[in-house]
Amino acid sequence: MTLEKRRHRSDLIETFKIINDCYNLKLDLFFTYDEGLRRGHSKKLYKKRSRLDLRKYVFSNRVIDH
Repeated sequence: MTLEKRRHRSDLIETFKIINDCYNLKLDLFFTYDEGLRRGHSKKLYKKRSRLDLRKYVFSNRVIDH
């Protein structure tokens, strides 16, 4: 497995743990839920818009695309 795939996998695992309260963290620090009334599950994440590259590649925005 390549390094990129391992990083991607570990990011998704950490996201799962944060969303399902495995850590003693506030969810609001990392993610916000999508408030739209669309079909699907209730834990759909919202990606914040960003102009700068500094914010584009932060953990929370990087994970939501995948």
